[in-house]
Amino acid sequence: MFGDSPGTPPRPSFDMPSFTPSGPPRVLVCDDSATMRAMMVRLLEPAHVVLATGDAEEALAQAPGFDPDLIISDLRLPGMSGSDLCRRVRALPALAEVPFILVTGVPDPENRVAGFEAGADDYLVKPLRERELLARVASLLRLRRANQALEAHSAELQRSSEALWAAQDQLVMTGKLASVGTLAAGLAHQINNPLSCIKSDAAALERLAGEIERLTTSGAGASPPLGEALDEMRELATDLVGASRRLERVAADLRVIASPDLPAEEPIDPGAAVEHALLMVGSRLVTMPRIDLHLEPGPPIASIGRLLEQGLVPILENAVVAAGPGGVVAVRVLQLDMGVEIVIADSGPGIPAEVLPRIFDPFFTTRPQGQGSGVGLSVAWGIIHGLGGDIAVASPPGQGATFRIRLARRQPGVG
Repeated sequence: MFGDSPGTPPRPSFDMPSFTPSGPPRVLVCDDSATMRAMMVRLLEPAHVVLATGDAEEALAQAPGFDPDLIISDLRLPGMSGSDLCRRVRALPALAEVPFILVTGVPDPENRVAGFEAGADDYLVKPLRERELLARVASLLRLRRANQALEAHSAELQRSSEALWAAQDQLVMTGKLASVGTLAAGLAHQINNPLSCIKSDAAALERLAGEIERLTTSGAGASPPLGEALDEMRELATDLVGASRRLERVAADLRVIASPDLPAEEPIDPGAAVEHALLMVGSRLVTMPRIDLHLEPGPPIASIGRLLEQGLVPILENAVVAAGPGGVVAVRVLQLDMGVEIVIADSGPGIPAEVLPRIFDPFFTTRPQGQGSGVGLSVAWGIIHGLGGDIAVASPPGQGATFRIRLARRQPGVG
């Protein structure tokens, strides 16, 4: 029985935790005495939601679903003891931090020590005094509320820290792109002048080879040395044409980096943009891996079709080159609640961990000299972010590389 006499004035109102918005705190009571359970319920309700159980096995079975904020258990129970119940509760990750009060009618110091060793937070001896019990309950619930607030604050700080690091990384990348903007504009201009000359001279060289052969053979065929020289001239002309096309792509990429303005947005089918970008990649390369294409149908997104395709081409080309002729490039357009995700995964050797943080850096490339400018992926990064999207890459060891592009489904003209 509780120690307060029947004539005791009404219990004072304690400042109990509100635990909003989830409602009043939940207290699990475990006692084999029906009288004690009824007294506990009377005392704690309605300021608390109380679940009363008659043995430790029942309490342990119902605790996960009840999700208590506090547990009060008698020490001596049929079957499993209160100390064992406490020990079992502490072994459950979801309940490990729930305050636990052990109650006993035998003031044995050894029992008290055993209870604390089992993980109990407090220990009360019968007959219980109502005010003391309520004060102990309020104190432990305040402590739990403080710990929960601290955990929530810590999780929020962690999220904020991660967001700050991500923002810092983006600012660094944006700064890198901005720092090369003027340089890119100048380079694009400087490239165009000699590029026009190279293209013109390559075509003229090819025509000249044909004219020399016509003038020197008189229908009898060129001599072996002359024929070899003419074949070499044609090969050089072909190499020059190929090099000029690569320079054209570099100049176009540089102009994208240097351009501060974007055209107006329009409704775009992301699947059609992916298909067109794949056709552009196919026209550039002699051999292609198997393309595993899956396009989820969905509403259009607000974007700039030409720029989106130009942003996808370097990523697709990178995946195609990495996979090789015998490999596979899986391309997925997935519908999200607020937009779309374009996933491009290749079966290539993957990107080394030490290289991964730098792949979007301007002018960084791991390809052999003459096979990559290091501009394509940085252009893709700039375009995707310029369109209000995000791009990320992952490359587990030996599993190829996976690029994920997310674009919002906004109304045209809405930032």
